[in-house]
Amino acid sequence: MSFIFGIVNLKGGPIKSEDVRKLGKAVQWDDFDSKIEINDSYGWGYCWNKKRAPKAGIYTSERVAVLCDARIYNGDEFKQSFEFEQPEEAFAKAYLKWDTGFADKFNGDFAAVIIDFQQQKVLLVRDHIGVRPLTYSVKDDLLIFASHEFGIARSQLVDNSLSEIALIQDFYPFNKQEYSLTVFESIRKTVPGYIYIVDYDRIKHYIYWTPEGITTDNTLSLENAVSLLRRHLKKAVEQRLNDGIIGAHVSGGLDSSGVAALIADCIDKKDRLKGYSWSPEINVGEIDGVNEKNLVNDLSRQKEIDVVYMTYSNPANIEDFILPEFEQVPIEIHTMRQAAKDDVNCIFSGWGGDEFVSLGVKGTINHIFFRCKVFALICWMQQKGIKATLLYARREILPLFDPLGLLGSGVIDRNGMKFFKFQFILKHWRYFFFNKGKSIYGYGNRIKFMHNLLYQYHLPQRMDSWAIFGEQFGLDYKYPLLDKELLEFWFTIPVEFTYQNMSGRYLFKEAMNGILTESIRTRENKSEAVLYNSYWARQIKIRDILAAKPNLFRENSYLHFFKSAIFYNCALSKTLKRREFVMNMYDIRFFLRYKSLVEKYVDTNPYCMKKQKKNSDSENL
Repeated sequence: MSFIFGIVNLKGGPIKSEDVRKLGKAVQWDDFDSKIEINDSYGWGYCWNKKRAPKAGIYTSERVAVLCDARIYNGDEFKQSFEFEQPEEAFAKAYLKWDTGFADKFNGDFAAVIIDFQQQKVLLVRDHIGVRPLTYSVKDDLLIFASHEFGIARSQLVDNSLSEIALIQDFYPFNKQEYSLTVFESIRKTVPGYIYIVDYDRIKHYIYWTPEGITTDNTLSLENAVSLLRRHLKKAVEQRLNDGIIGAHVSGGLDSSGVAALIADCIDKKDRLKGYSWSPEINVGEIDGVNEKNLVNDLSRQKEIDVVYMTYSNPANIEDFILPEFEQVPIEIHTMRQAAKDDVNCIFSGWGGDEFVSLGVKGTINHIFFRCKVFALICWMQQKGIKATLLYARREILPLFDPLGLLGSGVIDRNGMKFFKFQFILKHWRYFFFNKGKSIYGYGNRIKFMHNLLYQYHLPQRMDSWAIFGEQFGLDYKYPLLDKELLEFWFTIPVEFTYQNMSGRYLFKEAMNGILTESIRTRENKSEAVLYNSYWARQIKIRDILAAKPNLFRENSYLHFFKSAIFYNCALSKTLKRREFVMNMYDIRFFLRYKSLVEKYVDTNPYCMKKQKKNSDSENL
């Protein structure tokens, strides 16, 4: 539980100590403490919630200096090569021993910055999957870095102009995405699984984690695969356990419930574990589908887990709806607040499980078709039926023969473009018309399909938001189903085991046999009626409140390319068609979030004000 920050003069010249302190203050939330070290050519530090001990640290030797925010899960392996006391020392010694190959040796959640005095370069590195965030900006000869882009922006040390390309990406999430972009043009994210090497005249980056290079272990039997998967799952959870009260997401789904069940089996005192469900305490509306609360209650009784159902004192909280820094799944803010009240110090999540170790049937028909698995295709059709097979094929196979989307929604989304002024569309015509994302299914390799999911980088997008806000409440988020060692084992499993019996999540279900309550382990229907109805009711209340606040939609000079009145029309729309309603609410939140970003970070930034005045003068001329 820490944020890191710093400024490095890449040419070895002096830095301003007041800028480092300004950056440190901008990165932290209220009620934080901080530690700062100022040197001739660099200054850096870390900050943390006063209620918790920091997880960051600084290590300095004659050759290197390291600042890192890290949790290492395979520390015993390193102690066979060298002794160390804290993670930052382990990073320093690993770098000196293995050079840039050091990062792949770590299994953990980390963001680290290494200054190599001898070679006069700086290294930025994140863990393989992106649990801990790290961003940076280069201004003149200075490298400015921090755990999150909003800290750098708030410091006003760089130009906070909005990235128009990132904005278009956000609006069209199914188009081609570049994860390294932030909402600010001059600030970038470091990409998980990469090392960035920065010197005085360039930035180079190298991928260090390449799961596509892992070879299949054809000696594995199905029984051994299940047994080893169970062992890795238990180990991934056990390594992440800590003292104090532990929180865990619980739903009627396999991933979060499986993680919670594993935790419950690992701890002696059951009162140390708190489960948190997004389902409301009181049912909202008629139930049409599975009531997951019944499944959660089964888990709670069997594993003696005290489950807290979310009670929203203000279900139509507009501030939460448009939190500018909360990019992904802001509903989690309610869980964070409750967990902080319960004195929880970490929350375990099953996020990412269904893309790897608990993968469903996605990508199966694609693999079977392109690999000419005739017998498997017959078995699939017998089990799923002709109609379902055609529907799967339409989603997974047809787009590969129709790369422009001419048989589907088409290359041009006219409905989306109505929100932007013509000059803006013309300026970025490539991103509007020719930036369609490639099919994630590929041409018939289900392992490749999982790699495609990984390199979409939507996993760290959610983790970034949760890490930034988790620190505010003194919470560490843990994702055992994305453990590096676990994933590397998963990619050794023969691909046919991943669609055994044409059943989704077969291996995971078998591995959880005897651990997870049967009502959840054997479920097939994934609908979440109580949660969905509650979410629907809250969104309707939010829309109605927004419809009564037209001033919220007034134009801003920094968002001159938006047709704000069209966004307001979405709030006025009373459609009850769920797909249209969901899209309307997405569009409304998109606009209001960017408007909040501008008002909070751009309007008062001197660099942006200067640029705005220059542009205005040019237009007048």
